[in-house]
Parts: sequence; structure tokens; C-alpha cells
Amino acid sequence: MDDLLGRIAQHDCAAFDVLYRAGFPLVFRAVLAVLNDHAQSEEVTQEVFFEVWCTAARYQHSRGDAEGWIVTIARRRAIDRVRNAQSARARDHKVAGQLNSVTAPDAADEAQHLLDRAAVRDALGTLDDQQRELLVLAYGHGISCRELAEHLDVPVSTVKARARRALAELRRRFHNVSATR
Repeated sequence: MDDLLGRIAQHDCAAFDVLYRAGFPLVFRAVLAVLNDHAQSEEVTQEVFFEVWCTAARYQHSRGDAEGWIVTIARRRAIDRVRNAQSARARDHKVAGQLNSVTAPDAADEAQHLLDRAAVRDALGTLDDQQRELLVLAYGHGISCRELAEHLDVPVSTVKARARRALAELRRRFHNVSATR
């Protein structure tokens, strides 16, 4: 597998196909052992192979074999999925408790909320692909700056700076979009 990773680092699709077919069972089992959910395990396995494609150039044979490197990515992704699910449950529980103490919103508030969501969606659509992808991954999927930095192969400070610029641009465009409604 070491030679396949070297070829994948050069964006060799055929090498990736071979690695995917050979490595899928190993990665899937490692993820399933953590998640114990077939559907989520398939999803996380796909994420693992996407990460392998994006980060194959970082693999160092001197630090371990290719299978171990890929399984480590798989376990880390699976554990992240568990932690995200736990955090989501805790947030849902907290919000549910807060909702019990809040009165139902009136129709005007609901209408304004829907208009704001549409304006944000429209403003997000006007951003360039890089800014939109960064915001969707960070805020839509909850991917940390560290993970984004690894994915993009840039320093964390660069990811944070890009996110600040993208949010500022989104804010500016949101105000432009909402002003025209």
C-alpha cells in the first residue's frame, strides 16, 4: 500500500481505485467497531478515503506502514463522529429545556426568521467557491479549524484568517440581499 499512497499523492486515480477496493473492508471494520452503526460507518469510511486522497502526500513510511496510517485516520474520524453526536445530543437536550421555558414565537417572528434564512442562503450563494466551501464545512458540518487546515494543507492561522474574511463578506452580502427584499 505504501507505493499506492505515493501514486495517490501524485493524483493517480487508478492507484486510488486499487487502494479503495483493497482497503475498504479494513477501514469499514475499523469504523464500524467504533460506531456500531452500518450506515454511519459507510459514510465515515467515504470521508476517510476522501481524506486519504487529499493528504496522501503527508504519509511518511518512516513513521509506520500505510495500513496503520489509514486505520488511524479511520479511528480518528469515527471517534470524531461519536463526539459530534454526543455534543449534538447535549445541545438538543439543553435547547429542549430552554424551549420548555420559552413561549411560542408569533407569526411575524416566524416570517422574519424564514426571510432571514433565505437571505443568508442567497448571500452564501454569491460567495466564491472557496469561501462558501470553507463556511459550509466549518459552520454547516462543524469541522474544526485544525481539521480544515489539515484538509487544505495550510496553517491553522490561514484557515482562521480566511474564515474571518469569508464571514465578513457573507455579512456584507447578507445586508445587500436583505436590503433588496
